[in-house]
Amino acid sequence: MAEGLNYGVVELTADAKQVVARDEMVLLLKIQQQGINRQQVSSNVTNQLNQVLAIARRHEDFNTTQLTRRVEPRFDYQKDKRIDNGWQDFALIQIKSTNLSALNRFAAEVQKVAAIEGIDYQVADATLQNNEAKLTQQAIALFQQRARQITHDLGGHGYKVVNMSIGSSQSGRNYNSYASPMMMSRASNSAPVQDVAAGETLLTLNINGKIQVNGLP
Repeated sequence: MAEGLNYGVVELTADAKQVVARDEMVLLLKIQQQGINRQQVSSNVTNQLNQVLAIARRHEDFNTTQLTRRVEPRFDYQKDKRIDNGWQDFALIQIKSTNLSALNRFAAEVQKVAAIEGIDYQVADATLQNNEAKLTQQAIALFQQRARQITHDLGGHGYKVVNMSIGSSQSGRNYNSYASPMMMSRASNSAPVQDVAAGETLLTLNINGKIQVNGLP
């Protein structure tokens, strides 16, 4: 029985590829304050955080998430003795949008109260799903074409799919822009709007499977 199941089994692979523009910007902002009075430090961060969130809420096409908020003591060691010297409070905010120009203007607008921790570009979920659906159809068609060709070349009469797996991957250069302290100093004075260099991503849809060719001599 096992021999019959394995007889005429052929492994096949097929893939479809598409270059897709990165159409979503991911902005990471950091708000940080230090000082002796913990309550005052946290109050300052809260006020700045509320300012940023209020401006972000004006944009319906922004997806805003507060990633973290943490208060930590600041201290030094003198002669192996810990000396407390204040508090540090910081918050991280992530904002995503396919409206790249609006998010870039927003980043410039809030730089007096929030530092740009990072900028990244990616393929939006809706764009990814739409392209993966098309690539799946193309890859399946190619898999079927190869299966028919192999069946014909081997002298068989039809085939059946034994198993099949579908996977996808993305590759391409990462267009990350991390702001150095010097860059942030200049930006806070003039608040320029950054040019968009989102780049592209290569989407690949892979199909791996096995077919059993029927009617082999």
